[in-house]
Amino acid sequence: MKLLIVDDEPYIRQGIRTTIPWENYGIRIVGEASNGKSALKLALQLMPDIIIADISMPGMSGLELAAQIGEYLPEVKIIILTAFGTTDNFIGAFESNVTRFVLKNADAAVILDNVLQVKAEIEKSKQLGASYEQLNNIYNENHHLIKSTLFSRFLHNQLSAKDFLEKAEKVGLFLSGPCYSMLLAKCRPENDWLTTNAFQNSFRLYAPFVFFAEENMILIVLNTEKGGLAQEALQHIFPEIKPYIAGNQLACLNKINSVQEFSISYNCLKTRLSDCFWHSEWEYSVITQQYIFPSRNTDTLLKDEKEIMSAILCENTLQMNQALHNYFIHCKENSIPQSDFFDSIKRLLLLFAATQSVEIDVNLFVSSICDLETPEEMVQALTNLLNSPSSLYALKPQIASALNYINENYSKDLRLEDVAQNIYLSAGYLSRIFKSETGYSFKEWVHRVRIEKARELIAHTDLKYYEIAEKVGYRDYKYFSAYFNKICGCSAKEYRNRNYKPPTQD
Repeated sequence: MKLLIVDDEPYIRQGIRTTIPWENYGIRIVGEASNGKSALKLALQLMPDIIIADISMPGMSGLELAAQIGEYLPEVKIIILTAFGTTDNFIGAFESNVTRFVLKNADAAVILDNVLQVKAEIEKSKQLGASYEQLNNIYNENHHLIKSTLFSRFLHNQLSAKDFLEKAEKVGLFLSGPCYSMLLAKCRPENDWLTTNAFQNSFRLYAPFVFFAEENMILIVLNTEKGGLAQEALQHIFPEIKPYIAGNQLACLNKINSVQEFSISYNCLKTRLSDCFWHSEWEYSVITQQYIFPSRNTDTLLKDEKEIMSAILCENTLQMNQALHNYFIHCKENSIPQSDFFDSIKRLLLLFAATQSVEIDVNLFVSSICDLETPEEMVQALTNLLNSPSSLYALKPQIASALNYINENYSKDLRLEDVAQNIYLSAGYLSRIFKSETGYSFKEWVHRVRIEKARELIAHTDLKYYEIAEKVGYRDYKYFSAYFNKICGCSAKEYRNRNYKPPTQD
């Protein structure tokens, strides 16, 4: 702890310095001054923790010095020495933010005791400051999680609207309105922070609040005017967020008039995502609260499962394929929730595995099928699997042929069906083994091949970005830009700035 002594009488300064063994108490005298002006300069240079100053000095009094120190170095503590404890002196000391007021004729023990008390106050303040800083860092690191948890509790009716709004204001979650739009999307299981940041940036004009409400389900709340999010605006933004969305599972609910309607709006969107899942021809879906959802009948699901299982046990292929066809039609007509559909596929595969003589990793095949983007692809993959159980044990050498075909044709409008036909496989079977062998879906792999080729062109040619996009198979530059950002973690321009090597001249 650093101490500065200020007094116009040298013997007073010497007495304070020599009669007390300051080092024994963890205090070091860093300087002395004979007047207030010199003391102020020294204080600004030496940054002491404590100053002992005489109240009466030529040029600048101790109280004036305390006022100046309070302005420039507010953390420094001031102890004033005076020969007389008058009322005016006490009032002046208080107004100058003086820490202690000690009579000048006090013995060394009294001076030391006052200094040690001030030292203890400083140490306590530093400890509290360190604890506050630590808590503040924890709070800042988890600020978004705190707001997300608060919002999630409100959506699940664990908080009233009044309590939610009061707490939201305290944690800096501002919903200015006057109206709102809410979007819900099922995302690919990837980096949550990158996904959240992508949605946040794309909808930045609407002061969005973005968070994962449930596993792989991201919610975006926008502050809008009464008309809500315009169709043209969403159409413009969609290419930027498409790479992060699983299939077409994005639903937008417009014209939400108050915060009190958030919970019911959220549940409407979850229901609407089931419709998106079963209507792969939709790019995404936009509804209002006036939308009337069709009735859903889940009773046929178990009935259809029993018919498929019966056909498997009887080894009746014709009956099984017809039952699978009916199963798909009934699921689509009733927009069976995606989670229920996945559970149903798992039950069918568990029974199928039980009929086989060789042990099958059911979870692997459930994952392979459910990672496909559309229910049509999933049911086709399931049908192929049930019809060709021997394919489970093949080494799948066709994957190498598929990858070669993609590398040679990535610049074209490449479809899974084209690749499958070229290597003499069904599209459903290729989808399933492609994921298990590469770790990526067919579409994800194609995007990665295209972006890798784009990186080479960006680093080694002078082609414009839209020209490169076209060369690697993207007809819409926005899609190219979004996928490049997602896969490379930076824009094409940033990548060129870091990696460009001018083409050599012949």
